[in-house]
Amino acid sequence: MKILLIEDTDSKRRAIVSYLRSKGVHESDILMAKTMTDFAAQLNENVGLFIIDFKLPSLDDGRASQNGKAILEAIIKAGRQDALLLAISSYPDDFPALREYYEAHGCILADFNNKKGWQGTLDHLLVQLNKSTKFDFVFFCALQEERNPYVVHLSPNGRQTIRAGIDCFDVAIGSKKGTIVLLPHMGLVNASITAALCIDRFKPELVGMSGICGGFAKRAELGQLFVSGMAYEYQSGKWVSDGFLQEPYQVSTDHILLTELKRLVNEPGLIAQLETDFNGARPQHQQQPSIGVFTSGSAVIADVKIMAQVEKIHRKVNALDMEVFGIHRAAELASQKPVCICVKTVVDLGNKAKGDKIHAYGSFISAKFLLRAAREFFERGGI
Repeated sequence: MKILLIEDTDSKRRAIVSYLRSKGVHESDILMAKTMTDFAAQLNENVGLFIIDFKLPSLDDGRASQNGKAILEAIIKAGRQDALLLAISSYPDDFPALREYYEAHGCILADFNNKKGWQGTLDHLLVQLNKSTKFDFVFFCALQEERNPYVVHLSPNGRQTIRAGIDCFDVAIGSKKGTIVLLPHMGLVNASITAALCIDRFKPELVGMSGICGGFAKRAELGQLFVSGMAYEYQSGKWVSDGFLQEPYQVSTDHILLTELKRLVNEPGLIAQLETDFNGARPQHQQQPSIGVFTSGSAVIADVKIMAQVEKIHRKVNALDMEVFGIHRAAELASQKPVCICVKTVVDLGNKAKGDKIHAYGSFISAKFLLRAAREFFERGGI
């Protein structure tokens, strides 16, 4: 979220901006307003923290007057009650007459002459702002190897940060802002809990996942990229005396979004585009991307007999992983219902020949596809 600094005094504005930058706030996230007209023009921006001056001119080259109350009233009428509010003034003698009104509207008063005081208060508000950051999209990766393409190749201007214990790498797709979350551990439970937490906290319009997976030999090839059309959990069911009775729960990708994804995977030359700028081991042959069926569970499988048992649950299953169903399910159960795009590359066929030769390749092309799909999603204006 942005910070709107409403301040007309150059020296004071420089001091506050300098402190914000020292605390890791990116320059592009600091908006400026020197007048009431500047403030009005930026009121509808995605502002999470307003830093207010009591006295502000109404127009350029105008005389500063007591506009603080008008600023507060405008913020409230604009429906920004959830925003954090801090008034930093060089005139503490005005505080007694203003305190009741400002604090009744959740605005903290701070004396600019008390440097440690206003900086300490700002520190506290920045922690709160960091926790309440809103993103347009959130992508998940189970392994650092899967997030590396975003960090090293695809998002050179990204920024890594920790938000309340969540490992985030913030990126942008055009004007849309998002983050690539590294799960604390791989697996269905970690994916489900982390995705649910991030969706609730960041309120994205789009969630997704990229990375690598296993494939079923009859319906997948090494190096083939699959976009999830449907995902289910293969380990749900009931143990009885005769064995395990499967009861797979499934989640499907939104049918309108899936139509667009089908068009994209069938685009001529797509794999060549995705492979651009990749340096490393590749599959022997380029494989046609496809919409597929994913099945997820909590264990790594490296045995053909176990793969055969899992395969019996759904005759058209293509890919096996440990997280996709959890991401889908978290999005489905969320109150704001973000759309979900999960895409992974097959790097093994669930047998003893498992290796890491094309892991980097699989991570790279799946990340690149997800960014491409997300960019087109936002360009269309959503579903």
